[in-house]
Amino acid sequence: MARPRHPRRTFLVALAVCFAVLAACKPRGDTPAGPRATRVLFIGNSYTYYNNLPRVLEALAASASPPLQLETRAVVAGGARLKTHWDDEAALEALREGGWDYVILQEQSTLGGLLVDGRLDINDPERVFFPYARKFHAEAEKRGARTVLSLTWSRRRAPEAQALLNHAFLSLGRELKATVVPMGPAWLTVREQHPDLGLYLADGSHPTPAGTYLAACTLYAALFGRSPEGLTSIVHGVPTPDGEPRGSETTLVSLPEPTARLLQQTAWRSVEALKARVDAVEPLPPRTLPSLPAGAGGRWDTLPGVWKGELRFYSEEAGQSPATMRLELSPDGERYNGVLRITFADGRGEGPFDVRAERSPNGTLRFTAPFSGNDPGEVRYEAVMSGDGRLVGTAAQEDGRSLDRMLGSWRLSR
Repeated sequence: MARPRHPRRTFLVALAVCFAVLAACKPRGDTPAGPRATRVLFIGNSYTYYNNLPRVLEALAASASPPLQLETRAVVAGGARLKTHWDDEAALEALREGGWDYVILQEQSTLGGLLVDGRLDINDPERVFFPYARKFHAEAEKRGARTVLSLTWSRRRAPEAQALLNHAFLSLGRELKATVVPMGPAWLTVREQHPDLGLYLADGSHPTPAGTYLAACTLYAALFGRSPEGLTSIVHGVPTPDGEPRGSETTLVSLPEPTARLLQQTAWRSVEALKARVDAVEPLPPRTLPSLPAGAGGRWDTLPGVWKGELRFYSEEAGQSPATMRLELSPDGERYNGVLRITFADGRGEGPFDVRAERSPNGTLRFTAPFSGNDPGEVRYEAVMSGDGRLVGTAAQEDGRSLDRMLGSWRLSR
């Protein structure tokens, strides 16, 4: 005869079976997640998108032991200033999405455009760089991201400009308590110690794959506090990081192992050296901008007539400077009517422009003439008469949108 079933035991067995089934059917999303990827937002220009710097950084991190998972996004545009990105708002929209660990700010390579006597120079950082870096930093802080400043390299023909860039970035880094990545100092070390190792393209500005690799190694060392020595020296990816269809996947970097090791070691030493003097910002190097000579004087009754000489104002790189300047003046009461002509070094010209000149009580001659650049405006001319009877002057123009500036000098004789 069969034994009667025990109702309580039957219920407990059924309950255990249900729990087992539920456990087996538990969704995968409820399983413990692995380490979250470090998320990095790049805001910059061609120095970031040439050779896809974000992708090279990802590859370095993935080749570490243990591997580091990195997720990057880039908002970049050729020649863009941080001001450009702030005004365009695309970078702000990306930043405000949140979830970023680092926001990397890469300013235009000369901190905004500045031509001095026809040559590119480092702009005053308080004009464009500092104000907009501070704005982006405040937005990053609101979203729990750390600001990273890319201290980039000077142009090949102006290694002395690196000191001005260093001073600007280190000063701002100390103010914001931001991470400063010493790409430029690392480049300068390689240039001085290994001049045969090409970091620049033919334009003397943009990076070769080796230059991008050095920048990525320096960035890796600064972000993660690890030496990049031994990481991969071959990186594949699309040519640019901005999501535009600019070609299929290609080899971005492929360096011989000794070259890669040299760049890795230089990057690490540069980051360690910066840590050792993080609070020591070197004094600003002296610089001379065009200005009127002091104490000049002369016979102003000789001013009417034709004056001709050299103008150093327009771009040397574009074949414009030094230009020939011709100014014809005639008296009109307390002022002077004039005609200005400019002939560039390459033979092209501007003018003639009708000008209206006046002399201030302190003996400075002033007039303006049209400027036909990207943002049409005016060039402001000032001059004094030197003791030897020449007109010695300055010229200045500012782009109202970008705040780029041109400062130059001129010297005319009868």
